[in-house]
Amino acid sequence: MQRTLLEEKKKRNIPVICVFVAIACLLVLMGFLDTFVLKRPEAGPPNPPAASVPLKAPELPTGAEVPQALNMGMPGAPISVTDLQATHSTAPEKHFTLTAEAASLALDHGAPVQAWTFNGSAPGPTLRVRQGDMVVVTLINHLSFGVTIHWHGVSVPNADDGVAGVTQNAVKPGQSYTYRFLAKDAGTYWYHSHQFSYTETTGGLYGMLIVDPASPQVHDDVDSSVTLHDWNGANNQTLLAINTTTGTVKTNARAGQWVRLRVLNSSSDQHTVTLLGAPFMVAALDGHDVNAPQWLNQTPLPIGAAQRYDLRFQMPRTGAVTLVTSANNRQYQSAPAVVLGQGTVPGKLPAVSTHWFNLDTYGQPAPDPITTKSHFDVNYGITLNNHMGDSLGRMGMVYTLNGKVFPQTGMIMLKEGQLVKMHLDNQSDLIHPIHLHGHVFTVLTHNGHALTGSPIHLDTINIQPHDSYDIAFLANNPGIWMLHCHNLLHANWGMDMMVMYDISTPYSIGRATGNFPD
Repeated sequence: MQRTLLEEKKKRNIPVICVFVAIACLLVLMGFLDTFVLKRPEAGPPNPPAASVPLKAPELPTGAEVPQALNMGMPGAPISVTDLQATHSTAPEKHFTLTAEAASLALDHGAPVQAWTFNGSAPGPTLRVRQGDMVVVTLINHLSFGVTIHWHGVSVPNADDGVAGVTQNAVKPGQSYTYRFLAKDAGTYWYHSHQFSYTETTGGLYGMLIVDPASPQVHDDVDSSVTLHDWNGANNQTLLAINTTTGTVKTNARAGQWVRLRVLNSSSDQHTVTLLGAPFMVAALDGHDVNAPQWLNQTPLPIGAAQRYDLRFQMPRTGAVTLVTSANNRQYQSAPAVVLGQGTVPGKLPAVSTHWFNLDTYGQPAPDPITTKSHFDVNYGITLNNHMGDSLGRMGMVYTLNGKVFPQTGMIMLKEGQLVKMHLDNQSDLIHPIHLHGHVFTVLTHNGHALTGSPIHLDTINIQPHDSYDIAFLANNPGIWMLHCHNLLHANWGMDMMVMYDISTPYSIGRATGNFPD
């Protein structure tokens, strides 16, 4: 019956129906027809989030300039890196196993990130030991390419430094390797692969090492550690995560408790952080205590690649304390963040203060074995720069030390017992976090001016564009050590050199061995 009536209407007013059909077709195209006569079908499952960029196994450059087997040691030297191992002792042993394996990380942003991990997570397990312990770590490689572990900031014997082609061969798929070293110095340190460091560390092969002091000078009720890391997400979007989330890390802390928050930047770029909700102090830098640190309030902290800050504060009577980050150095962002205590990230976040943390004046002076007035046995000047050029047969932006790229950068030659001074001059428009293996150095001057606060001891100095620093250290750890930029892209494209004692090595860098330490 309904159909007969419609047919009669159609006969009486065909033009009107044609107009109606045309309008209906247009509405279908616009997605609004359900407003009139049609019911839109129920929505199906949402489209899955875009997958992150798959990780590609690292490969040596293929240019003719790639060495076949480059030996970094001193020919005929009486001592080999293989001789420079931890001596047997009665120290308590702490044993750990780290398995390099692939995993998919959620990071709370919706799309999984493909990663290379230690024990299935990135960061890998936090290794916690006591000052004076013998640390024994077995690396097992379940990946399809070689890996190592470098103990960043730890004064290990040279044989345990984890630099592929210099202190060991990369651990091949299915193989294992054991590191053994004494935890001499308390502090906040970390570990990461030093074979194809740019791809492997960026891809997730990193974690923290914390050495608790044998005789603590202060008491911390809460001791928490967090890691800042940049991930390559979908569409090559950079995702900053804290630990394993791009959201909020929650940490329990009660009113009145003293908190130590250890912050590591494991990415290659500088990040800016601060604490909201309580005054705080920078108790240690790169694991080394600051003398008489002053209280800070919402002070921006620039943390360079590979650097660590130990922040101490007391929880307020009410509310939470929040670690926030800034993406543009103008305004803090709500995520990622760390919330300590009961509460959430503040709804309204402050602008980034113009009064930044300044290690030149922070803390109070104290006697130190190395000062600007010390007699230095060796002085070296190193300029940092970049330009378009060639690195191992690859054309692109290269990053130079004294105008050259590795392995043409030469060597810094040392003898045990020498007091060594280096002048680091950043002539580029980029930030260069320069890391020295195997030693702790004292920062003497910044842009020609002596530091006026606490003695500052670091293993990585974050050098801003067109800044310069004088640093100095005692040559007290024989071996073959790297000096390089910890923006690992810069290291991969040339910004590396060796600090050499009279030591030989049986290992080589290049195509014949597959070792490439960046």
